[in-house]
Amino acid sequence: RRLRHFSMKVCRKVEEKGQTTYNEVADELVQEVLEERGASQGKYDEKNIRRRVYDALNVLMAMDIISKEKKDIFWKGLPQNCLDDL
Repeated sequence: RRLRHFSMKVCRKVEEKGQTTYNEVADELVQEVLEERGASQGKYDEKNIRRRVYDALNVLMAMDIISKEKKDIFWKGLPQNCLDDL
């Protein structure tokens, strides 16, 4: 459940920006998550969050929801069958 929730955060972040980079998304989500949890875990949490952002972006690319050119990430949109489920 946590991974799905986190993946949705990554998806929304890329959608609202339209064009972004991995570092931009990761930096913002690290900040948000550490503020939610309190910065008690520090570096371990940051590395874990960044890894999850990377994994979520790869899944979104595989699903053709986003595309990547060099360091830039572009929002393409949700497939029609996903929109029907919402």
